[in-house]
Amino acid sequence: MAAPTNKVFDRLAGPANLSKYVAMMTMAVPKDAETLHVAAEVQGRHEGDAHFHVDRTRHRLPWGGEGEGQYGGWLQAAEAEGGSTVTVHIQIAEQHDRDANNTVINRAFNETMHRVRQLAEGDS
Repeated sequence: MAAPTNKVFDRLAGPANLSKYVAMMTMAVPKDAETLHVAAEVQGRHEGDAHFHVDRTRHRLPWGGEGEGQYGGWLQAAEAEGGSTVTVHIQIAEQHDRDANNTVINRAFNETMHRVRQLAEGDS
């Protein structure tokens, strides 16, 4: 994307911005230094706590939740010619209906990446 890595990372690392770019997330409120209370509309409303670490040295954001639908992953911004790249890795522990879940996951991922680009390249 056509934005410097530090700008991209700063915008993505702010908990207040998570619901702006993570598809289906409706809320992310810090509880402590590395825990957020989050809510999302994914086949119904889901709410709980998730760990969220900001690694400014590596421009990396590892995250994860527990309980039903356990998930985790990381996002990393890196320098690239003309700006930056963002790599996202997602892990989902259990899927009861893998095909239906993959469709939802892929749609949400594509929407999230579109929003990441908009947020990172925006002027505000």
